[in-house]
Amino acid sequence: MGNPLPTFATKDDLAEWLGDSITEDADVKRAERCLRAASNRIRRYTKRIWVDDAGQLIDPLPEDLQDVCLACAGRFYTNPEGETQWSRQIDDAMDGGSRKVDEAGIYLTASEMQTLDDLVADQSPLVGGLGVIGVTRNELPSRDMSPCWFEDDNDPVALNVRLSR
Repeated sequence: MGNPLPTFATKDDLAEWLGDSITEDADVKRAERCLRAASNRIRRYTKRIWVDDAGQLIDPLPEDLQDVCLACAGRFYTNPEGETQWSRQIDDAMDGGSRKVDEAGIYLTASEMQTLDDLVADQSPLVGGLGVIGVTRNELPSRDMSPCWFEDDNDPVALNVRLSR
């Protein structure tokens, strides 16, 4: 196995996020592994590694990236089975409670995925989105489809368009 890529947050960041100290050797190793898994999940989702040519995290690293990493790793660190408690009540009897698993393992929530989508879109040099490109073969059924405005039939005036954010 090659050298793992650096994580987007440290175990001290995770301890601060959780509001708890992570000092025991076993807990430190578990926290570091959770952070690596969360960072890898984010890399897989964004299809970016977020490191420079030297293998160091890009500088500056977007703060949103660290926030998503901490939320994802914190969720896995505190609840690795992904259990949520719920109970059913039938008439006056309770079934004693049950555990429901929405998604086990390391996962991103819908809001985290939206944050990452926005982050990637903001940093992309490409203009993305859905659009329509019209194609014709100089067949202009009306002047509405012409790329030029005509002041008269002999003098077309080109329509200049500038796109901006």
